[in-house]
Amino acid sequence: MARILYALNGQGRGHTSRALGVAHTLRQRGHDVLFCCGADAADRLRRQGEFVLDVPAPAELVRGNRVRLLATAWQNAPLAVRTPEIVEALTERIDDLDPDLVVADFEPFAPRAARRLGLPVVALSHQQILTETRCHVPLRYAASAALTRLGIGVMAPRGLFDRVVVPSFFFPPHRAGSDAALVPPILRPDVLDAAPRRGAHLLVYVNHPEGSDRLLDVLRRVDAPFVVYNVPAPADSAAYPNLTFRAASRRGFVDDLAACRAVVSTAGFTLLSEALHLGKPVLAAPNRGFFEQAVNALYLRRSGRGDAVLGRLTAPAIERFLRVLPPVAGGGPLGNALAADHIEAVCPRRTFALAS
Repeated sequence: MARILYALNGQGRGHTSRALGVAHTLRQRGHDVLFCCGADAADRLRRQGEFVLDVPAPAELVRGNRVRLLATAWQNAPLAVRTPEIVEALTERIDDLDPDLVVADFEPFAPRAARRLGLPVVALSHQQILTETRCHVPLRYAASAALTRLGIGVMAPRGLFDRVVVPSFFFPPHRAGSDAALVPPILRPDVLDAAPRRGAHLLVYVNHPEGSDRLLDVLRRVDAPFVVYNVPAPADSAAYPNLTFRAASRRGFVDDLAACRAVVSTAGFTLLSEALHLGKPVLAAPNRGFFEQAVNALYLRRSGRGDAVLGRLTAPAIERFLRVLPPVAGGGPLGNALAADHIEAVCPRRTFALAS
């Protein structure tokens, strides 16, 4: 069968979770899957025994739940300048691995190297819902939408890909000329195996812990128990009697998610998808300045399965959410098999001759 190199964005747990979900399905079908990434994703995958081809990873700077756009551009400028050098070196290393196809989840260098080698490339990322569909958002987001689509066009130019696959829990109409395949969310095996139940606690997750003092102060003003991830326990943790701080743990996180009453989190696509699959209503507080998260939060609200706070999260906002928790059925269609189908459709035919 095929050898597939899966290149993924190194920042955030969502890309890693999606990659593991797709890889699991592809491996069940007999394919060999290797990974290419940097930063936190490389560390997480190596801890699970995966082979990882290292590549520099662009990163977004978030402070106080706001994306710092200028600081992010400045930090990533050296990588942008070095793109030809990085792609040239990566081309040789990918050639040594001899893959049949490259899958790119918002990773900018591997698809360019793959093109130099004449390999087919499949884009598989939720970010591209912003460039492939017409998301309906308030007019005040127009500037942010334009800047975000420009950034996606730089990171993942449409011309690099033989096929674009966009996992999503909402499905806006396509933009003119787009033939992207929209599929339901892709979930990793431990989430699919989890048994949802209704406990008393709310699970809290933020993707960046900087500036979390204000968040903790908000949570302790709410008469409810919270289990908090990705925020270090403060020295005076006794001052937060309704908060339990958890260390990073893949299995522990899934267990706490499956057992929670509801979720309060930033609006990353993967966590929203996992929570909805497990039947958990979500109060989403997107990182300000992060247009993709604002879109996720708005469509979550429209779905009736959660709510959104598009400014600062406050104790009254959480209390209102808890008073009218929307019912969430859980389950629903999955995109794992559909994504694998699209990847296989682009594989060179010769890779399947081995099975006959």
